Formats: sequence, C-alpha cells, structure tokens
Amino acid sequence: MTEPHILKIGKSVFWFSFSAGTTVFFSLYSGFMTEFVVYSGLVLCLFALLNTFVFLALMICGFIYQSKFIICLKSAAVLLINIPIVLLYGCLIDI
Repeated sequence: MTEPHILKIGKSVFWFSFSAGTTVFFSLYSGFMTEFVVYSGLVLCLFALLNTFVFLALMICGFIYQSKFIICLKSAAVLLINIPIVLLYGCLIDI
C-alpha cells in the first residue's frame, strides 16, 4: 500500500463520519428527529466504532510496517479531529 492510499483511508473515514455526524446533529438540533433520538444515538455509536476500528488498524499497520509508521500516524491523527467536534456537538445538543 502506498503512502497516498494510507492517507486517503484516514481522510475518507474522517469525511464520512464528519458529514454523517453533522447531518445527525443538525437533524437533532433542528427538531426533525425528535422521535428518532435513540436511533441517531446508535448511528453515532456505530460511527465511533468505525473510527476506532480504522484508527487501531492504522496503528497496527504502522507498528508492523515500521517504514510506513509516520504516514499511518498522520492518517490516524486525521481521525482524531472528530473528537473535539463530537464534544462540541454534544454540548450544543445538551443546551
């Protein structure tokens, strides 16, 4: 696997989770999904599991292939950008 492909994995999962999480957030925040709150929470948990799985897979790949460790670390760090965004969304929904 080449370096651009490894970076593309992290960026793709980040944008997928970010766009889906933002859609769920705005639908909850605007009141369109008030009857589906449990369902949306489940969806957010599934995205968190997906991010965790990809993060761990990238870190394991970096440990196995030491020559690609830095690029795997950069790709995994892109996934960590979602954490403060989720915390912000959680605080805004709680208000």
